[in-house]
Amino acid sequence: MNTALRASTLRHAYARFALALSPVPVVVWLVWRGQPLAAALLFCTVLTTMTIGTLVPRCALFGRMIKRLPQAGDQALLTIDDGPHPVHTPAILDILDRHKIKALFFLVGARAAQHPQLVRDILARGHEIGNHTQTHPAATFWMLRPARLWREIAGCQETLAALCPGPPPRFFRPPAGHHNLVTALIARSLGLRMMMWSARGFDGVLTDVPAITRRIALRLQPGAILLIHEGTPVAVEVAEAVTALLAESGLTCEPPASLAFRDDEVVVERRAAP
Repeated sequence: MNTALRASTLRHAYARFALALSPVPVVVWLVWRGQPLAAALLFCTVLTTMTIGTLVPRCALFGRMIKRLPQAGDQALLTIDDGPHPVHTPAILDILDRHKIKALFFLVGARAAQHPQLVRDILARGHEIGNHTQTHPAATFWMLRPARLWREIAGCQETLAALCPGPPPRFFRPPAGHHNLVTALIARSLGLRMMMWSARGFDGVLTDVPAITRRIALRLQPGAILLIHEGTPVAVEVAEAVTALLAESGLTCEPPASLAFRDDEVVVERRAAP
């Protein structure tokens, strides 16, 4: 990746971190002035805000993100995280073909490098690939410093671009959806838009396929972005159930590349009219 771009992005990222720490001297000053309650209130307010912005996946406090499709109509988008997988990916591709559904696969760079043909198969069968970091550090991604965040996101982008001809991935999804105050900044500097979801069944932790499917069905509506995973004990069964649900719903799943997201559509939420 361009070293000048990296340097500029990291400067802005560290500046954001410095700004986020700016209340600390105020807290110390309040304690010194004998106002511990005010200091505690300020500290708790900042800590709570940072925690919510980081650990709530659909919270856009630290940067814009896609949560729904830009034009709802009768469309939905199926997204599949954590691949490619040597067993699950071929099986899921066959399931998608059978139901005539196109999906967006968020791939882990290191796994893609191990299974390059699977990445090419995904694209050859009319699906799109997205950036899901190079090593998928799910437990620690939210606390990574800017330089490591850059390596994870840029590394995956480089890996996927090297494996596949054509345009590089357009979308990025952080592991577990957790992101800190510079994640969106780094992703956007790399030409990526951060995409979350509006319907998921927690198949990354649950194994009850009917319960997973019911959770997704409750939030399945026009414009929905669905999330399922590879690499779980029930990955294929969930894919079969969710694609059948989509087919029965009457919603269409167009090739993701046909969905155009303009700059003013990066954050898309369905809101009631005033």
